[in-house]
Formats: sequence, structure tokens, C-alpha cells
Amino acid sequence: MNVASAPQIITCYSSIDSDHDKSHRDTHPPIRKGIDMPKQVVILGTAHNHVFGMADCIPDATDCELGGVWDEDPDRLAAAAKTLGVPPFESLDAALKTKPDLAMIGAVPCDRAELARRVIEVGGTALPDKPLALTHEELDRTIDAVEKFGRPIVTFYPYRGTPSLVAAKRALDKGRIGSLVRVFSSGPHQLRPPTRPQWHWTRAGNGGCLIDVGSHHVDMACHMAGEAPDYICANHTNVGHPKHTEFQDFSQALLRFPSGALGHIEADWCNPESMKHFGDTRTWIQGTTGKIEVREGDERTAEIWTQAEAAAPLDTSGLPDVNAWSSKLIEDLCHGRDCGIDQSDIWRASRVTLHAFDSAMAGGRPVDNPHGL
Repeated sequence: MNVASAPQIITCYSSIDSDHDKSHRDTHPPIRKGIDMPKQVVILGTAHNHVFGMADCIPDATDCELGGVWDEDPDRLAAAAKTLGVPPFESLDAALKTKPDLAMIGAVPCDRAELARRVIEVGGTALPDKPLALTHEELDRTIDAVEKFGRPIVTFYPYRGTPSLVAAKRALDKGRIGSLVRVFSSGPHQLRPPTRPQWHWTRAGNGGCLIDVGSHHVDMACHMAGEAPDYICANHTNVGHPKHTEFQDFSQALLRFPSGALGHIEADWCNPESMKHFGDTRTWIQGTTGKIEVREGDERTAEIWTQAEAAAPLDTSGLPDVNAWSSKLIEDLCHGRDCGIDQSDIWRASRVTLHAFDSAMAGGRPVDNPHGL
């Protein structure tokens, strides 16, 4: 089942404190459905500010508009409605009664899968921020719901649409570096502890480093390999924040694919404040006859080595930038068009992160032939 459309996913990632000087509108938005009406987008949950960056991309999505926002926390709701310049919904049911075409979900991670299921039950499409599910049971329920209601749930994975990584995938698929040997995907993040709510530090609220930050890189490794791993082994640790006993500040996972290629994932909260960018993503792809190295952070490089060329720039010409790509994603999801991301890719990334977390919690015990893949 191909989920509704757009080249792939990267995000605008503008922050909650972006300058949106807009006023409130009617607090009871009407249900607007008709041939000439724009497709309706709602926001469900604003606990994480990624959802505000997603919302920034709606205006450039053709025939789409943001109709309102809901959050279970009254203070967050009032602040979000003011920031976004849209009316607040007084309840989740009120938001769902508008029959939105698309719901962006930025709630506390432990609530995202349930909210996504509620959206597809009323005929909408769900676009939750990562992570999608924090347990295997939650993921199973979500898969069952998609099969029952026939509507897509697309996790918002930023790196899927990064121009340098799109170009890297094209070069790999064209055989420019031979057959895939290994994908290394690393994502150091800045932690900024004073800004983190309590749920961020807990297993029940946020899942863990591998499930949260690691989901980006698991998805990228599987996307590059074009398959799910048949072996997973992982470890994590918490060196810098021992008072938060359920938190991990560094994690890594080894994936082995049926083709023989390997994936190495590193996700952490150790990026220093001296760096200008919140994250410092590195993706190194080794082939049998060449390699590709991409870095997206303070330094932005994308180079390829083949048998005939060294450190040649990857060609990203013609690829949309982050904001344009995200707007197209929103547009296609709203209009029910294919976005080129198979629903199974969404399940795969979530399932692998859950198995990796299980392995890490078991002291690095390998998971052979993991279920659900």
C-alpha cells in the first residue's frame, strides 16, 4: 500500500518561537467540506515543537489550509493557537468532527500512535512526528487499524527528503559505487536539559534514544539497503545524566541485511552547544567499488568516490529544498496522492527501532529473524 504522496520526507523544522504574529479567530471552527474548499489540516498535540515547523509548510501546499489546533494542555493550546493564528478546538472530538483530510501530530510521543488511529477512524490521513510507537503492542494496534480503515499513517522522517541524501540514494541505485556494503548513519543532537519536559526523560513518555532519535537513522539505513534487517544487535548508555535513570544519552545498533550489507546506527544527545546546528547528521555509504559521504550540520558536504573520481560533489540540482519538499508532502497527503513511500517502510523503521531497544535493554543480546519484518 503506497501512502499518499510527495518525493519523501524532510522537514522545515522551524521552532515554536518563530515569529508568527497572527491573532485568534473563531474558537469553534466550522466543518468545511465541498468541491471548491481547500483541504483541511488540523494539528493534534503541540508537546514537541517539530509540529510548528511542519505547519510552516502548509501555506505553500496547494489547496490546503490549517483549520485549527488541539492540545490536551490548556496552556499549550492557547499558546499554539496564538502562534499559529488559528482557532483552538475545545476537545479532541471537536477536532475530529471536522473530518480533517490530514492531521499533523506533535503530542507527547506515547500518545502519537493512538491519535493517529483516531484520525484514520474518521477517514483522515495522519502525519505524526517521530517516534510513531513506543512498544511492539502499540505498533501492532496501529498496523491493524490501517488494515481495517484503509487510510495511511506516515511518520515524519526528515532525512528522507534531504537533497544530499536523495542524491546519495540515486547514486547508489545507479550502481555508481557498486553493491552496498555498509550504511553508517549518525545523528548527534543537542540536549539542552533545562528545556526538556519530564516526559522526555522517561521510557513511558519518550521511548528511549534508539526509538526516538534512532528512528531517523534506522529508516535511512533500511531505505538505502532497500530491505529490512534479519539481524539486530544494539547497546545504549547514560554517562552524562545519571539522575535520569530511564534516559540514554548515547546509543548504537548493528543491522545485517539479507543481501549481506551492514547498517551501523549511532544516535545520541551529546552534540556540543558550540555547534550552530542542533543536529550533526553524518551518512557514510560504502560500496564494493566506491563510497559516498554526506554531512548535514555546521558543515554541509555531499561527496562521492568511485573508481574514476575522488571527492566529486553529488549532484543535487533539480531537487526541492526542505521547505518545498515538505509542502509537497503535505499537499499530496491531503489530496490522497501517492507519496512514493510504502506503508511497510513506516512499519519497518518503527519495528526495527523497537527490536534495537529490546536488544540494548538485554545487554546487547542479538535479535535474529526479528518478528514483524
